[in-house]
Amino acid sequence: MMLFVGPLWAQAPANPPPANDNPTADLDLSDGNSPPPLTGFADIAARHLMILDDGRLKTFDTSALQGVKYWAFYYSASWCPPCRVFTPKLVDFYHAFKPKHPDFELIFVNMDQTEEAMVGYMKADKMPWPAVDFDAIDRYGPKKYCGPAIPDLVLVGQDGQVLSDSFNGSMYRGPFAVLEDIKHLVH
Repeated sequence: MMLFVGPLWAQAPANPPPANDNPTADLDLSDGNSPPPLTGFADIAARHLMILDDGRLKTFDTSALQGVKYWAFYYSASWCPPCRVFTPKLVDFYHAFKPKHPDFELIFVNMDQTEEAMVGYMKADKMPWPAVDFDAIDRYGPKKYCGPAIPDLVLVGQDGQVLSDSFNGSMYRGPFAVLEDIKHLVH
């Protein structure tokens, strides 16, 4: 099923490729606070996360990330029609998949222009997963994995290596292909 036709292709800012083979080499999400003791990529990915709680964003309890080995980054925005079609399906997938796979977590990286739009989008679609704090999105590099358009879903291992992406080079596979890969790769 193709989600993109002509003008529905939502362009996201292009990111330069990493300077080396480690895509997390330049990913610095630190702010000087000490998160719970996580290791490797989990430590990097855990900082600056928020969760929707009772209609408001609150700091995400990073202790829930202990043991996470697979990370899916979801790049999306409220203004993107294909994102609005895919997000409810991703919510359903997450509710069915996450309880059986505690070593998996999904992180929302919002591409809206305001925190209000981000929170509104999260509320409207009842996103149950953590999101990168709006103020940290541009400062700390979580857009590193984002392809040239959204919706973009990227699965990475705990070492930060990309395991599946909505994009194969410049060819768009779409987020549904990544969901299928997640089902096969996450144990």
